[in-house]
Amino acid sequence: MAVKFSVWQRLLSFVVPVKIYKSTSSKNAVLEVTLENGKAVLNSANANYSFGSLYRVYIKALESLNIRIQAKKNILMLGMGAGSVISYLLQKNNHAAIDAVEWDEEVIRIADIYFGIKKNKQLNIYCDDAVHFLQVQKKSYDLILIDLFTDNEVPEFCFTSDFFRLLKNRTQPQGEIVFNASMKAAKSLLNNKDLGGLNLSREIKVEQNQLYLIKNDCV
Repeated sequence: MAVKFSVWQRLLSFVVPVKIYKSTSSKNAVLEVTLENGKAVLNSANANYSFGSLYRVYIKALESLNIRIQAKKNILMLGMGAGSVISYLLQKNNHAAIDAVEWDEEVIRIADIYFGIKKNKQLNIYCDDAVHFLQVQKKSYDLILIDLFTDNEVPEFCFTSDFFRLLKNRTQPQGEIVFNASMKAAKSLLNNKDLGGLNLSREIKVEQNQLYLIKNDCV
């Protein structure tokens, strides 16, 4: 069970952010759990990682892109963070097998202690690098969600043809990929990119974030 916050902490958080926990790791120089407007969020040095603006942006994107979460059977989340998008998936779908990949062991620990996100019969959590996971995993998915950030930057490998080929190998025919590609892009990042046999279906901007719907149209 996740840590409970006191009434006074929650009330104070409507006035000023209340710092609950701060740590560091080999992957993140700053990790901070803060109460803001009565709710816990996880922040890095320069960005929200989970349960704040990131959650709002990703959920808006999934709804705008008409992703039918309830119909999915196998879902992969690359970049779990503290599990805000995972919590949404579990609310919308109580039968899909969900694999979540997070490369920072400290973030996984925070997700468990402060946000109640832990492995269960529906959810498997892997502490692994996204590329390595895609290379060794044999399972395929009908929905892959990509939210890979180091602080507020998306790693360069996420825009390479090699990465998209790995994604194609793990995506079922007619499967969908939602890629949160930037917090500050002013123009398309994927036009004219080699997507390894995948097809760019839609591009949307939600608040400051650039997101893409990519499909495996193979039958």
